[in-house]
Formats: sequence, C-alpha cells, structure tokens
Amino acid sequence: MKSFVSLFNTKVFKIGLLVALFITAAIIAIAMILGQEAGFFTIRVQNGDALKTITLALNPEDELHYSTNFNAKPIDDFDQTSPAYLFQSEGTKRFAKIMDLHNGPAGDISFDKTYGYSFYIVNTTANHTDVTVKLSLSMTKDDGLSDAIRVMTYYEANGYQHFSVYQKTDTEPKVYAEYQEIEQRNALKEFRDGSTTVFNDEEVTITGTSGSNYLRYTILFWLEGEDPDCTEKILGKSAAFSLLAEVEGAGE
Repeated sequence: MKSFVSLFNTKVFKIGLLVALFITAAIIAIAMILGQEAGFFTIRVQNGDALKTITLALNPEDELHYSTNFNAKPIDDFDQTSPAYLFQSEGTKRFAKIMDLHNGPAGDISFDKTYGYSFYIVNTTANHTDVTVKLSLSMTKDDGLSDAIRVMTYYEANGYQHFSVYQKTDTEPKVYAEYQEIEQRNALKEFRDGSTTVFNDEEVTITGTSGSNYLRYTILFWLEGEDPDCTEKILGKSAAFSLLAEVEGAGE
C-alpha cells in the first residue's frame, strides 16, 4: 500500500503539475473550439425546466443574474492530496471545513488542492409549488485521470448535513482511514470503471415559499494520493464533468 508520504517522495508527485498543464491546455482548446469559456466541469439546468421551474444563481435574491449554466474555472495546479481536514470536526461543529467552504462566497472554490463550485438552485415556479430536483453528474471526457479523482457533494437541509463522496472502484481493495466517518454514514459510493455516469440519484427538495425558495449545493474535486490508481499511469490524463439539474413533478 502506498502512503501519501511515499508518494510525496517519488516521481509520482510530479504528476500533479504535468496533469495540470494537460488539463489547462485541453480546456483552452475546447474553449477555442466552442468560442466561449469552458471549465473543468459545468452546471446546467434541463432546458424544459429553465427559469419556468428552477434556475441557477450565485445570489438567489438577484433575479437579474439568474442563469441556466455555470462553468467552473480551469484547474491549473491539480495535485495529490488526502484531505482528511474535510471530515474532521471542531468542537461541536461537525465537518467544519466542508461547512466553511459551503457557507463561504458562492462560485469557484479552491482550497489546499481541493477544487469545486458552490451555487444556488432557485425554485422559480409561479405558484410557489415545492419541487424535487434530480441531480446527475456525468463525465464528458475521461481518459484516465478520473481513476484517482474524488467527487464530493454537499448541501444542508432541515438542519441536516447531506454529503456523498464518489470514486471509481479501486483496482486493489483499499480502506481509507481519512474517510472513516464517510464510510460509517454509508456516504462513500463507487461508480463503475468505464461508466460515464458518476451519479444520477441525488434528489433535493426545494420549497416554493418566497424567501426560502432556494437551496445551496456544493461540489468538490480532488486527486486522492492514497488511491492505488494514483500512479504514473495517470500521467498526462484529463477529465471533464457536467452536472445536470432537472425537475421531477414540478407545478406550472
């Protein structure tokens, strides 16, 4: 079993910079092809649901800047890490770092080799109907970097913290001490190697009540240095993700 320390002391540690350069170059190339900015992952609303039922926002009270699509910034310094700090508590404050990131400024997140995006899903139904939003994450590009990627989703509702951590099935069975609390809460989930779907089963309910008709959602990415697949084979690889929000049973 490789430890993070052993990875640090080998040439594998150099992968981060090379992968970052590849990711940045790939993103720039895609952006040039599309004629617009592109990011490591995008967030979008299902066309039929846009504005009529739900929308995206960095400030849910600013209707002038509602959007149906967000692009996260390119990741330019991806590196291996084992972010145990995400799962630690401070006193009675459980998972303090996740809460800090989630409750900080909306938009791009960058903290100690962990990257992501935090945004609001706003219920825009005209008659203030409660809606259930289904969230799906897929890989729009994957040539191997996702073998070592972790994806965390997080939101707070009704006084509870809801989170999951997704990873590809390891080629070698691995127990991650850093994720003990995640495993105990059955929040560590796997997706199949070769699958383009990371998850399609996260559902959040958003009230239609004015003043509380929104929910904040945070998604984080990092390269897991303890992963058995975090080796030279991911050198020069890249990946891109797309998060889709769609409404189930919305009112008119």
